[in-house]
Amino acid sequence: MDILRLILGAALLTMGQRLYWLFIGGIGFVLGFDLAKHFVHGQPHHTALVIAFFVGAVGAVLTFYFQKVAILAGGFIAGGYLFIELLRELGKGPGNYYLLYFILGGVIGAILMKVLFRWTLIVLSSFIGAGLIIRSFHFGQGLAGTLFILLVLTGIIVQAVLLGRKS
Repeated sequence: MDILRLILGAALLTMGQRLYWLFIGGIGFVLGFDLAKHFVHGQPHHTALVIAFFVGAVGAVLTFYFQKVAILAGGFIAGGYLFIELLRELGKGPGNYYLLYFILGGVIGAILMKVLFRWTLIVLSSFIGAGLIIRSFHFGQGLAGTLFILLVLTGIIVQAVLLGRKS
């Protein structure tokens, strides 16, 4: 799974706003894998991967047919996932309020995606891409935090340059 996180993380970090279907599919993959780990205990590891690929593929395909809904749903899922991960990294953990925090982060992500589509896509894909890259390695806490910030900034700059070239 680490190599898949690394590849997906690098793709989201650098191309998230250009390939928004990849962003939606990538978010679906990550969420599908995390949920599958919780619901298919005792099953082989590849079972969770199959579920993750299926959820990611459905998300990516739906983006082509229901673009506006998929983009808002992607913003919701990315915002909720990112908020939960941020709480975990800060040592707070969502505890009994997991769903509430996920919804709160999701609503913020969906609103930002609606109002500032390209820039929200750049920032969310940079954060999630950087997080996936960091999780694919096993750094110490201090080094991981520093690398995460550097990767996020790099992703935002690379995607902003690509956005400027597109205009």
